[in-house]
Amino acid sequence: MAGKVQALVDASAEVTYVNPTAEAAIEAMAAAGLIRWEKRGFLPSDLDGLFLVISDLEDNAEIFGLAEERRILCNCVDDPEHCRFSFGSIHRRGELTIAISTNGWAPAMAVRLKEKFQREIGPEYVDFLELLKSVRPEITSRIKDFGARRELWYRIVDSEALAMLGRGERAEAARLVREMIAEVAEVQ
Repeated sequence: MAGKVQALVDASAEVTYVNPTAEAAIEAMAAAGLIRWEKRGFLPSDLDGLFLVISDLEDNAEIFGLAEERRILCNCVDDPEHCRFSFGSIHRRGELTIAISTNGWAPAMAVRLKEKFQREIGPEYVDFLELLKSVRPEITSRIKDFGARRELWYRIVDSEALAMLGRGERAEAARLVREMIAEVAEVQ
């Protein structure tokens, strides 16, 4: 539950946690003033004015039913039948975000896929994305034909530039990308 609460905090949500007990991470968020913690059981009035609710009870049917009546998005942890949305597993590296979801049916599978991405998608992807971000204005201004731009983007992404970055060859990767841009721009 702490991961879901942290994700909401990270998204700048106003979070109220209702539970007589909390795991250490949730207690720390409450102590830091990031969330409000109501140290008691659920009351139907807890749903007043909410946009979404997350429930982690043995039986989520009551909360789900009340949320449905009030048109509040509801996620019941490990209870896909009582969910209107699910939390995916997220892998972030710099500005690269990869989201994985099994729509609540197999969260462990989503976690394993995230772990696989963490192993396989290294810091060179952050560098590559930064390089692509830096050349985007040049590509847009120099290559007016949409089809030519699209083809160039795929050539760049499929090129050796990523592998070069993985080997620490930043200048060489940048040079390769700029040569590819120049080659297409000359034909325009």
